[in-house]
Amino acid sequence: MKIYVAAFLFLFTIVLQSQEVLYMPREFRKAYQNKTRSFTGKPGENYWQNIVVYKIDVEVVPNSWDIIGKANIRYANNSSDSLHRIYIKLHPNHYKKGGLRANEVPVENLTNGMQIKELTINETKVALSKANKSTNLAPENIDKTNSFGEITTTEGSSYLRLNLTNPIPPKSIIQMSILWKTQMPSVYVNRMGAYDGKSAFVGYWYPQIAVYDDIDGWDSSEYTGAQEYYTDYSDYYVNITVPSSYTIAATGNLLNPEQVFDIKTIKKYKASKKSTDVVTVLEGNQLEKSNTKKTWQFKAKHVRDFAFGLSNNFKWIGQSVQLKSKAVSSNLIYDVKDEKYADGVLEIQKKSLIYLSEEFPGIPYPYDVFTTYMGVPEFDGMEFPMMANNGLSKNKKSNTYMTFHETSHTFFPHLVGVNEIKYSWMEEGWATFFTIKFIQDLYKGTPDENRQLKSTMRGYLANAGKQWESPLIAPTNHLTIRKGHFQLSYRKPAFMLLALENLLGKSVFKKCLKAYIKRWEGKHPTPYDFMFTFNDVSNKNLNWFWTKWIFEYGYADVALKEIKNSTLTIDNIGGLPVPVKLKIVYADGTSEITRKTAELWKENTQTVYLNISRKNQIKSIDLISDTFPDINTKNNRVNIVQ
Repeated sequence: MKIYVAAFLFLFTIVLQSQEVLYMPREFRKAYQNKTRSFTGKPGENYWQNIVVYKIDVEVVPNSWDIIGKANIRYANNSSDSLHRIYIKLHPNHYKKGGLRANEVPVENLTNGMQIKELTINETKVALSKANKSTNLAPENIDKTNSFGEITTTEGSSYLRLNLTNPIPPKSIIQMSILWKTQMPSVYVNRMGAYDGKSAFVGYWYPQIAVYDDIDGWDSSEYTGAQEYYTDYSDYYVNITVPSSYTIAATGNLLNPEQVFDIKTIKKYKASKKSTDVVTVLEGNQLEKSNTKKTWQFKAKHVRDFAFGLSNNFKWIGQSVQLKSKAVSSNLIYDVKDEKYADGVLEIQKKSLIYLSEEFPGIPYPYDVFTTYMGVPEFDGMEFPMMANNGLSKNKKSNTYMTFHETSHTFFPHLVGVNEIKYSWMEEGWATFFTIKFIQDLYKGTPDENRQLKSTMRGYLANAGKQWESPLIAPTNHLTIRKGHFQLSYRKPAFMLLALENLLGKSVFKKCLKAYIKRWEGKHPTPYDFMFTFNDVSNKNLNWFWTKWIFEYGYADVALKEIKNSTLTIDNIGGLPVPVKLKIVYADGTSEITRKTAELWKENTQTVYLNISRKNQIKSIDLISDTFPDINTKNNRVNIVQ
């Protein structure tokens, strides 16, 4: 009886707190029962996160692109659970022969994956399988447990699970040591690999402890390349050894510039951190040969990941960007052959940092440095803490979009630690929204003002309403259709945010956004934390809005049905609560614009009846879809019924 009463009280609390019940899966309900989350959208009184400290020594061998590393890891179990398992993500297994993949990888890029040579936990050695396995089957069919030693292992395609005889107690710390070797793809693809024989970008490269959280427990998902990642906030102390002729740019702060730069370069390097003018740190095309090695030392605290680029022939330019509250070292590193197309990118990066810090979202850039490392063979980009790894387009305006978009990811998912595996829309949607706003500001008053808005709208219209356009609440990693990923991660959530801003007004919307960032900075929010925060800060019950945009199928398609007397009938064919913009044309040739926010659909999501005031005789009414998508524009006009 007590169990039933407790369950009833919990559900009743949901009704009281959120004013209207939103669908909530069982694992989320448990978190609210345990008070790790709250119905106000703030972290609950019992909220926790586990913490990892990585001390890594790694050597990268150009040409062969071998990566040989040792990691000493301190893992703190801050949960109230005893951990009987540890999941270690082996992202380089994405390139392993026979690995589980959802994207194309060139045959020449296939490797033997990440080979763990030695692994200890609290000085207890783990017996590892010596077989180099290959499979294309689903993970549950390939698990093989090594039944020897106190700690056994289970292998997935891209993870190693440690099965502990002695679990990790709550509020305790363990020490791990891992020796490994892997190989970068010989041609860059999907966030890691060589640009040429002399330069490369290294992301998703080290054994990484998976997230254990209050919703799902261990993140046991496979890395297939279709989605990005979910990691705990960690401290990194990384020593990277390369030939002496090589230069490295990485997440975090360089601790030993005097040991890795010559006298001439160190002066330019230091000048670039202080000067608002552009300083050329390296001219490029160095191509020095050396039989000696140097070790670059970096430190990054409380970040989600660590990445780096290396080259002995790239050009490096930098400057200090002066924000209202601080100065940021802004850098661009690229191949000299791309000089023509790289022109202006550092200036756009400067404008991006200022806009993000002072306009949208209006929170100061949280780190000391930002570097764009350019060498991706195709026009693409990928964000890492304090870094972006981009390709160049021959179109300058496309480079503007890409530079800003990747810089904007600083806030989502890096400052606010979104689970990109399950909810890619919680970070790509914001990045798309911010980019639309930035382009409108940058090109204000010119034909390009709505360039990004129109581009996003075209992509949305081409894909909206299809069967695979599942509700946003569905985990992203369940969708491997590429066009579906772009629709549901980028376009649809961006228009949801535009509709929400239109509904709340810019001031209240921005207040909600800032509160959301402040509440969840350095933490892991879920969609419910996002929704409840906007409900709480706006002091509005927006659950009718969330239900349609996040939990149900729907698309943007509104039709004008008829007008009789002064009443206009509007049908919502697609079902999404969208803003409505009407142009009323009068018999005397004059016209006016009437705008309604998405709140128009709050009480009736299918049909509304709108009273149109008559200044004089109405000739026609048009639904205008220049700033918001509408699938079918053929039903967007009605003429007066006399």
